[in-house]
Amino acid sequence: MTEIVYEVTNNMNRSVEAQAIPSYAPKSASEFFTKLECFCFQQQTLAAHEVKKMPVVFVIDAGLPEDVKTITLSYTFFELGVGQQPAGSTTPKTKVAS
Repeated sequence: MTEIVYEVTNNMNRSVEAQAIPSYAPKSASEFFTKLECFCFQQQTLAAHEVKKMPVVFVIDAGLPEDVKTITLSYTFFELGVGQQPAGSTTPKTKVAS
């Protein structure tokens, strides 16, 4: 089990309610990557220009192909109720490598 902490920033001049959507690279690694705890499991409220630290706890299955040396996990926050406009950004404080 591994924990990494993301730093999430609301770049807007107002508070937002948003949902984080993950992206994996390489895509084939996603089936071997299991999140146990993640801020993406629920909606988040961020005040104007708020910076928050948010953890992700995960395991990587031992069956991960040997040619996969690095897994990149990133998130985009989408504001709820206003279409598909990105509401913020995330910056990992720790890189995930297998």
